[in-house]
Amino acid sequence: MRIGRAAAINARVTVLIASAIREKGVSTKLSHVQELAAAALGHNTLASYQAANEDVALAGAAHVVLDPLLLEERAATLGQSVAVTQLVDVVSAAVKTAFPSIRLHQSVEDFADVLQAELEVEAETDDNVASEMASCNHDGVSEVYMPIDLTEFTELAQVGHVYIAKTKGMITMHIDPERPYSGHQIRVDAVLSMERLGRRCFGDPSIEITFATILGNEPEAVSLNQALADYTGLDIATAEALTEVDPVAESSEDGMAYNYIYYCKDHLQSDAEAAVRARYPDLVVMVPAWVVDNASAL
Repeated sequence: MRIGRAAAINARVTVLIASAIREKGVSTKLSHVQELAAAALGHNTLASYQAANEDVALAGAAHVVLDPLLLEERAATLGQSVAVTQLVDVVSAAVKTAFPSIRLHQSVEDFADVLQAELEVEAETDDNVASEMASCNHDGVSEVYMPIDLTEFTELAQVGHVYIAKTKGMITMHIDPERPYSGHQIRVDAVLSMERLGRRCFGDPSIEITFATILGNEPEAVSLNQALADYTGLDIATAEALTEVDPVAESSEDGMAYNYIYYCKDHLQSDAEAAVRARYPDLVVMVPAWVVDNASAL
């Protein structure tokens, strides 16, 4: 039933685009309009769009990122005389009319700006961050900076999967000269997860603030070798050998890793394997994700 509904909505998008183009005094085939719509949503051809079942992705998307460059290329191939800026406006208006709840972005950069703004608001209003800020004798927030590389989602994330990206940022506050100084910068770590529904269609992002502390209060940095040695009880040389083994993540349904498992059999030199076997007879070493993630991030 959902596929049928999506197909009908897509037909509405097509009709809206065709009508808008005609209003500009340009005659075009319906098949060309469909090709233009597919290009705007990241597909070289309508056949590619249909094969990917993008109508369903579009119907369920919270965010859609248009592809103006591909739209321009496809319009030139089809001999369309409408300027690409006008085509982008036409497609945008059609999608917004058919899907009022979708937030439309005209580039990956625009989408990144929106997500970064949401991330920064979440960071500033988080309870743990607020607690750290309250410990500083400050005179208001000066800057919130939580960088994000959205290409991780647009290039690395697989369609139909939730992708998780980590980011580290900083909240800087104005120093109050009339009170004793107790810090003015908060280090903030966050995790952003988002489902990629289609080529240019995404679900609502989920943001979790995982760490916040006044700069200077961070835990002492340790290497991954040392972190593994401390947790497992292995000597530092064996722990270093263990870091050469690619761990397998145990993850929750939302994709968040909670354990890393090192399968050591046939992956270590004999002396390191013997040392591991003495503590882990099955040569399987499991550690909580925070042991690896915290050390790797320092």
